[in-house]
Amino acid sequence: MDALFGKKMTPDQMLRKNQRALNKAMRDLDRERATMEKQEKKIILDIKKMAKDGQMDAVKVMAKDLVRTRRYIKKFILMRANIQAVSLKIQTLKSQNAMAQAMGGVTRAMGAMNKQMKLPQIQKIMMEFEKQSEMMNMKEEMMTDVMGTDEKIIFVICRVPQTEKNKISLFQMTCWATRTTRRSPTRW
Repeated sequence: MDALFGKKMTPDQMLRKNQRALNKAMRDLDRERATMEKQEKKIILDIKKMAKDGQMDAVKVMAKDLVRTRRYIKKFILMRANIQAVSLKIQTLKSQNAMAQAMGGVTRAMGAMNKQMKLPQIQKIMMEFEKQSEMMNMKEEMMTDVMGTDEKIIFVICRVPQTEKNKISLFQMTCWATRTTRRSPTRW
């Protein structure tokens, strides 16, 4: 009826509405089954009472009614199971729909990320990183070779005036530090 006046339901709303209808039908079936089970117990009590009184014709009619009631109870249980199966199928469809929408969102996000990533620029950065890393490893090896691996290095912090003639290169300081570790310096 809503579609006639221009208001169209979304698939989620349709699923929710159908799910409610199925749950209501299951509750109604449970209610009817409970009523039938009460009726079955009443019939059993009546059959026992009539059998004591010796009214066998009435017992036969009530026994047929009892069999019929039990069949109806089984049918109600079977109908409830079928409705519950349909409800589970609807829930599965809803879950699959939500998963598909989430995957669509992830796909769009990945596409946007891929558009933002510039492969040549990333490749250039990675090459520069590899180059700098290799240079650092080479310098570290050179320092280790010059200083020796088994010796302790003594680092001395001292004040050296920054004049042109007192500047010491890194290599000269390394050699001096290596020599000082092999023999004790006489003056600091």
